[in-house]
Amino acid sequence: LKLSITRRYHRSVAHWLKRGRWRQVGFESRYCTVSFLDALRERLKGTATRLVGVTDVVEPLRAVKDEPEVDRIRQAVALADAAFEYALKVFRVGMTEKELAWEIEAFLRTHGADAMAFPPIVVAGERSALPHGQPSDRPIRKGDLVTFDLGASVNGYCSDLTRTVVIGRPTSEQQRFYRAVWEAQRRGVEALRSGVKARHVHSAVRNALKAQGLERFFLHGTGHGVGLEVHEAPAIGQQSQDVLKAGMVVTIEPGVYIPKVGGVRTEDLFWLKEKSVEVLSRAPNPPKLLSV
Repeated sequence: LKLSITRRYHRSVAHWLKRGRWRQVGFESRYCTVSFLDALRERLKGTATRLVGVTDVVEPLRAVKDEPEVDRIRQAVALADAAFEYALKVFRVGMTEKELAWEIEAFLRTHGADAMAFPPIVVAGERSALPHGQPSDRPIRKGDLVTFDLGASVNGYCSDLTRTVVIGRPTSEQQRFYRAVWEAQRRGVEALRSGVKARHVHSAVRNALKAQGLERFFLHGTGHGVGLEVHEAPAIGQQSQDVLKAGMVVTIEPGVYIPKVGGVRTEDLFWLKEKSVEVLSRAPNPPKLLSV
C-alpha cells in the first residue's frame, strides 16, 4: 500500500487510471464537481478511459446497516439525547436562538462528537414555523414554542433528533398541534416494517394529520435514512420508490408549521429488524407538550 498526499487530486487520479488502463470508470455524479470532472477529462485525453456518471450504486448498499454500524449510530444517538437534555437545563428566558444552539454544539463537541451531523437548529415562537430555519438573534420568550433539531457524528456515523417544547404554560392550540404530531408519529411507527413501501409509511403519517385538519401544514417528507450521512437512502415520502428492508436506520419526523403562529416537529431514529422495529432515540417524547 502506497500513501500519497497531494493537492493535485485530479492529476493523481488520472495517473492511477492511466497506469491501470481502465476502459470504463464510474464517478458519483451527485458529489463530483464540474471543475474536477473537466480537469480529469483533460488529463485523460488520448486514452481509452471513459468516465461514466453513476447514481444509486453505493447508496442502496449503505442503506442496510450491519450491527457494528448500528452500534456506532447508537453512540451518536446517545450523545444527541444528552445534548437535548443539557439544553433544557441551561436554558434561560431571554437567551437567543443562537446562544442556545451554541450551547448544544459546545456540549456535543466536548462530550465525544467528532463533528456535527449538521449545524444545530433552534427556532422559537413564530420562527418555529420554519421547517429548517437557522438560529437567529431572536430572544426566546415565555409562551414560545421552541423546536430543537440536532445530531452528532461519532466514528463516522450520524444521529438526528428533533423535539419541540413550550416555554411556560402551553395554550390549548399549542397542545392540539403537538398532540396531532405526536399521534402522527405513532401511526408512522406502526406502519414501519421490513418489506413495506416507504411511501405507505408517509401516507399513514399524512392521513393522521389529515384527520386533525392539519395535512396542509405538513410541508416535507416523513423521514429518511441515517448513517455515514445524516440524509441518505431510503427516502420516506410521497414520491419515494424505496422499499424498507431489515437493517435500515430511518427517521420518522412529522411536523406542522402554522405561519405567524409556530410549528411542531418530533423526530426519532428507528432500526428495522426482520420482525420488529427498535427505537434508538431515548430523549423524552411525552404525549403532552413538554413545558420548560
